[in-house]
Amino acid sequence: MNIKDVDLNLLVVFDAVLSERSISRAADHLNLSQPAVSNALARLRKTTGDRLFVRLANGMVPTPYAESIAEPIRSALATISASLAGRKGFDPASSERDFAIHITDLGEAFFLPRLLARMNRIAPRVRLRTLALSTDEARDALRSGAADLTIGNLPDFDAGFYQQRLFRDRYVCIVSRDHPTIGTRITARQFAAAGHAIAMPGGTGHGIIERTLVAHGLESRIALRVQNFLVLPSIVAASELIAIVPHSVGSQISPRDAVRLLPLPVAIPAFDVRQCWHERYHDDPGHRWLRQQFAELFGR
Repeated sequence: MNIKDVDLNLLVVFDAVLSERSISRAADHLNLSQPAVSNALARLRKTTGDRLFVRLANGMVPTPYAESIAEPIRSALATISASLAGRKGFDPASSERDFAIHITDLGEAFFLPRLLARMNRIAPRVRLRTLALSTDEARDALRSGAADLTIGNLPDFDAGFYQQRLFRDRYVCIVSRDHPTIGTRITARQFAAAGHAIAMPGGTGHGIIERTLVAHGLESRIALRVQNFLVLPSIVAASELIAIVPHSVGSQISPRDAVRLLPLPVAIPAFDVRQCWHERYHDDPGHRWLRQQFAELFGR
């Protein structure tokens, strides 16, 4: 007998008849008709080559072969039932799970302090790792499970991914408090005349900053290109360069950076900061818990 030839439902019927010692009671227990139970038993008899049960005055009595397979089948059915119905929950207080998040340096500075403060209270043994990846690498990492979430100003991912908007951010201009020509506001003429420092983090939508400058004929005014946003405040504070940064960067600026946040004199669309994950992990209890923390702490 090949296991591929066995219908699992036939084993469920076998176990019910074995327990009830009656076709009719087994049918009631399984919410099936008596003919359906009889037909299932006939199919299993044909598959096993054994009568399995004989009808006596005290009901359906198992054959020696049926008795020999009864306990293994019952145990296997119980294991399968528990596996299908008994998904383990997630207990943050005791979990030692390791989560990996694809996030930029800006995201690390913005999200992690508040997230870790909460985790220290409610999930002290849960561990986090951050990953610096390109868009394609992040997509593959989410698919494979190497990354649990990606968070930030993200491009649209293809089918098979979920995303949730956390908040809407906008761009602002930062200049040195001691800038010789720019005070409490910056005009379009001052903006065009200034030297610019821009950040170019890969795998995000922030490339719009450079495209905006190029569209306004200011490509020659880009004096410095760096890989991340968080170095820009200290660079701007010590120079006459200006920079365009997300407002969330401004919230991370220390008073010792000596920079001023100003409204942009050119239009750049606001953008959504989102968390994205693969459908494979959509229903995972631990994964849902992690997404919930970001939504509760930063969702607006």
